[in-house]
Amino acid sequence: FIQTVHLTPTANKPTASGNILVQTPPTGNPRLWVVNQDNGSVSVFDAVTLAKQAEINVGTDPRTLALAANGRIWVANKRSDSISVIDPGTNTVVNTIALPRASRPFGIAMSPTAAQAFVVLEATGQLLKFDAVTLAPLGSVSVGANPRHLSISADGASVYVSRFITP
Repeated sequence: FIQTVHLTPTANKPTASGNILVQTPPTGNPRLWVVNQDNGSVSVFDAVTLAKQAEINVGTDPRTLALAANGRIWVANKRSDSISVIDPGTNTVVNTIALPRASRPFGIAMSPTAAQAFVVLEATGQLLKFDAVTLAPLGSVSVGANPRHLSISADGASVYVSRFITP
């Protein structure tokens, strides 16, 4: 027999870091955003027609991206130690957040309940929290060696971090 076990559905979905995302704008077709790790850019496609709408240069070695509640796209750039913030209305980088040298940001995700962004720094083993509107840093915590991806629970109470290599 088949048995499905799941938590009770909530108003918010959990979020997780990844190298693709689907954005549903207020008007028009959904858009597919894809990280191009080899050439330091993000591509945007119309999810219905599959037409490429833009290719936006970001930092060096982009790894993951996340959609903020205000509609901006945040991109973690591993080798340039930065986060690029893209305005999807103009398909341009409107802000760049500099991170500590050689910190190697990897996973990035948005809280489903608050205007907060979380990013893991692979080289330093830290989880950083930012205000997704003002871009101000709100805090950090050590999470151990080699963090890569993260997920945030639907209620925004827990952030889960995965490691590429465990002790």
